[in-house]
Amino acid sequence: MRTITLFIMLGLLSILSSCMCIGCFVPQLPTPPKPAIENWERAETSLETRLTDWQVCGGHLSGDFPRNPKDTVEGEDIQQAYKRQSAEHQRCLIRKGYRYVGHCGTDYMKSMPACGAP
Repeated sequence: MRTITLFIMLGLLSILSSCMCIGCFVPQLPTPPKPAIENWERAETSLETRLTDWQVCGGHLSGDFPRNPKDTVEGEDIQQAYKRQSAEHQRCLIRKGYRYVGHCGTDYMKSMPACGAP
């Protein structure tokens, strides 16, 4: 009798524990990336002013930088045009007193004005 009770208890316990873990198998949605504007800051600057400066320097209203270059120089491919325009955008923000607080770990970012390159 004790053995039967033990098996019943173990069976109930395993059923209950699996029910409580149903949420363990539901995939979590990835966190959307934060807008690029959040990597730039300037003391005592409102969000509205920062967004206006961002747009004046060539950024989108969404707080991101355009992925497609708006113009290319002769002999320049799309990647070179993007990098040039991104660097111009960063220099504009730096001239306005903004400081880059994002990551400078990649070779690409190390080559950009935001991370100290000319």
